[in-house]
Amino acid sequence: MKRSDFSALLFIALACVCASACIADARTPAHARAKTADTATLRPQYQHCLDASSGVTPTMQDCIDTEYAYQDRRLNQVYRRLIASLPKAEAARLRERQRAWIGQRDRDCDPGAAPGQGQLLGADGCRVRKTAERATQLQAQLDRTR
Repeated sequence: MKRSDFSALLFIALACVCASACIADARTPAHARAKTADTATLRPQYQHCLDASSGVTPTMQDCIDTEYAYQDRRLNQVYRRLIASLPKAEAARLRERQRAWIGQRDRDCDPGAAPGQGQLLGADGCRVRKTAERATQLQAQLDRTR
């Protein structure tokens, strides 16, 4: 493959990644995006990792996977503490709400029927943001119960 062909393919791939992120954001209502941005607690190293990836898809995916693992652990820890702090009836309602939230998150972050790399990255990034947002929401609820 000629160097110019490779450069053109790289440019197209980066354009697709950027476009898919915009599409994923466009599929989320503006008020929901603003709410997520206000309440999600993403670590600064996540953005640093993405910035340092130079748009290389596997590297970006590694950044997303690492942040998702962190946010998922954070969510599970605060969820367990909150469940333990609530009376049985409230804990049961929280379990139901959490199951509903998981389903909604998965629908909101669905990459579509025939996703490309960009759509998959966008969907995974969406899951990171929504998981961080939910962890922050549950932490605030736990803080109010103390």
